[in-house]
Amino acid sequence: MRSFRLGAGVAALALVIAACSSGGGDSSDSSDSPGSGSSEPTEAEAPSVRAVTLNVLHGLFCDPETDSCQAQTRAELVADALEAAGCPELVGLQEVGPRQEEVIPVAMAEVCDGDYEIAWDGQPSPDRAMTLTTLPIIDRTYLDLAAFPWEAYRIRVDSDLGPVDFLTTHFASSSNNPACTSETCPPVCTPGISSNECNAAEVLDFYDANRDGAVLQIVSGDLNATPGTPTITTFTAAGFADAWLEAGLAECDEVTGVGCTGGRDRPDNLLDGLDVPEGHYTERIDFILARPSADCDLSGAAEGFLAEPLAEPVGELYWASDHAGVLADLSCGS
Repeated sequence: MRSFRLGAGVAALALVIAACSSGGGDSSDSSDSPGSGSSEPTEAEAPSVRAVTLNVLHGLFCDPETDSCQAQTRAELVADALEAAGCPELVGLQEVGPRQEEVIPVAMAEVCDGDYEIAWDGQPSPDRAMTLTTLPIIDRTYLDLAAFPWEAYRIRVDSDLGPVDFLTTHFASSSNNPACTSETCPPVCTPGISSNECNAAEVLDFYDANRDGAVLQIVSGDLNATPGTPTITTFTAAGFADAWLEAGLAECDEVTGVGCTGGRDRPDNLLDGLDVPEGHYTERIDFILARPSADCDLSGAAEGFLAEPLAEPVGELYWASDHAGVLADLSCGS
C-alpha cells in the first residue's frame, strides 16, 4: 500500500503532496488472496480509518440461468476480501441490485465477527448505493440524485479520528445521463451540464452544508468520470484529495490496465466474462476522495481492491465484479 501525507492548509483549493513512501509501483494486488491484507496499526501509529469502494455489478443483464452472474458467490468473494484486508471500517458498495440485496447481508454476517452494520435507504431500484461500517453511526442521510436511478448514501460515524462522514454513490452513466434543465435538475446544477456533472455538484452542495463537526469527509464510489473531467475537478477544486494519486500510484494506463478500475473488455458469454481470467481495465472511474477539516493534517495510503483475477476460480468465477475497487487508509497525522 502506497502512502501519502498532505501539508497543512488542506482546505485550500489545491492540495500538495508533502511526502510519499516507497512501496512498489503497481496499483493492484496480484496475490492469490481475493483481497490485499493490511497490517494492524501499532500503538505508536496515528489513529486512522480505512475505506473501501467497489461497484459490485448488479448482474441484471447476465443470463437468467446464472443467478445474476452467481451473485451469492460474488458476494462471498467480496466479504472474504474485506476480511483478508483486515475488515476496513467503512465500505461503500454501488450497483446493488435486487439479488445483491438478498445475498450481501448474509455474506457479511459470516466475516469480521459479524461486525458490519449495513446502512442504506431510498426506494427499491435496480442500482442502489450501500454503506457498511464497523463503527457507531451518529447520523445518516439518503440523497436522491439527478436522473434515475442515481443516488448517494452518507453516514457520519464515530471514529478514533473523531466524527467522519462517509458517502458512497454511483453517478450517472451513459445508460441515463441527460443534460440538465431547470425542471430536471436542482438549482445547484447549471442547465446544460450533464446529469453526471450535476451529481457531483449535488454531493458537494450537501457536504458544504453539513461540514460542521466532521474531521473528515469522504466521497467514495463509481463516479463514471475520469480524472481531470468537470465531475472530478468539482471535488478536487473544493479541497478533496484523490487518495489514489496522492499516494503516488500510477494513473490509469489503458494499454496495460495499471491504475485502472473500469471498462474491462469481457467476452459476451453467460457469465459476462467473470469466468475468464484474461483482460484488464481501461479507465479509472472509481474513487476515494477525502476532505479534512482545517485542523486535520491528512495522510494515508491507498491500493487496489479485488483488482486482479483470482489465481484459481471460485465456482466458475475469476472476478467478483466488472470493476476494481479502491482501499484507502486515512489519518490526521503522520
